[in-house]
Amino acid sequence: MKRSEFLHWTGLIAFMGLNASCKPATKLSNNSKPLKPGLIALKGIKRTPPTDEEYLDYSKRFSNWGRWGENDKLGTLNFIDSDTVLIAQKSIRLGRSISLGRPIANAGFSMRINRNSFKWGEGKIGVASDKISVIAHGYTETHIDALNHAISIDGKLYNGLPESDITEQGAKSHGIENWRDGIVTRGILYDIPKLRGSTFIPLDRPVQGWELEDFARQENIQPRRGDAVIINCGRNAYFYSNPGAPNTNGNKPGLHPSVLEFLFSYDSALLGSDFDEAPNKVYSAIYPIHSISNPFMGLPTLWNLDLEKLAEACNKYKTWEFFIVIAPLIVIGGTGSVVNPIVVL
Repeated sequence: MKRSEFLHWTGLIAFMGLNASCKPATKLSNNSKPLKPGLIALKGIKRTPPTDEEYLDYSKRFSNWGRWGENDKLGTLNFIDSDTVLIAQKSIRLGRSISLGRPIANAGFSMRINRNSFKWGEGKIGVASDKISVIAHGYTETHIDALNHAISIDGKLYNGLPESDITEQGAKSHGIENWRDGIVTRGILYDIPKLRGSTFIPLDRPVQGWELEDFARQENIQPRRGDAVIINCGRNAYFYSNPGAPNTNGNKPGLHPSVLEFLFSYDSALLGSDFDEAPNKVYSAIYPIHSISNPFMGLPTLWNLDLEKLAEACNKYKTWEFFIVIAPLIVIGGTGSVVNPIVVL
C-alpha cells in the first residue's frame, strides 16, 4: 500500500469496555406541516455510482475543512449538541439493551489479538489477571476510527494537517482522546438485506447511497442532523452461508463510496456497519470511503459491528431508531479504539 494513498498507524492498546443505548424511529410526515428542528427532508440523491473523476471531486464537494474552525477536533460530531442528545434519549421506549460489539477472544480466534492470562499466588491470596493487547483497526474487532486514521491521496489529515503528524510515538493531532466524553446521539439502523428481500449483501453488489434513502422511504424514517447511520449488511448471515470465506480487504462484501453522498447530504455525525468497504477496482484511492470520510468530511467511522440481534429486534418491534453511546479508550495520540456499543430499544 502506498504511503501517499493511505496510511495506517496502529498502536497496540489494552482491551476496553463501554456503554451505549437504542429506540423507535421518527415517522415521515404525510402532510405539509413544517419539519421539526433537526429533521431533514429526503433529497433524492444521485442514483448511479460516481465515476472515478466524480469520486475525486468528493474531496471538494464533501469537505468540512474549516467549517468548525481550524483547530476543530470533533469533525461531524459537531452536529451533536445538547438538544440532539435530549431528543435522542426519547428513543428509549422498551428498555431492552443490546451489545453491538464482537467478542475479543484468544489469539486462535483472531490473528489480531495477543492475550496472556495468569494468576498470582494460590488460595485466599490468589488473583487471576489478563494482559490483553489488540490492534485498534482491521476486519475483526469492533472499533472506531479517529480522524487521523485515514490519510488523503495527497497526504493530508482532517483540516489539511500534514501526515507527518502521525509518528511512532503517537499522533500529534486528531487523537482518539479528543472524544473522551463519548459519542451520544440517535442512531438509525438501515437494514439493506431487508430492503432487498435477502439475508445478506453479496460480494458483487455493495450497499449504495441511494439505497439508504430507499430504506428510509420504505420504513417511513426521517433522517435527523447528528444521526449515527448504522448500516446492516448481514455479515453474520454471509459467513454462515459462506463458511471459510475470507475476511480480508477486497474479498468481502461491504459499502460503496456512494454512501458518502448520503452521509454528507443529511449532516450525519457517524457511519457504522458490520462490514466496511466493498472491493474496489474503480477508484484511485485504495480505500475510497476511508480516504474521504476521515480526512475531508471529519466523519468518525465504526466498523465490524455485530448487528444480528439489533436487526432482529428492530424487525420485531417495527422500529429503526435508537439511542447510542460510544465510549472510546482515552489513548493519547491514538488512531482509534476498540469499543462495545450498546443500544437500548
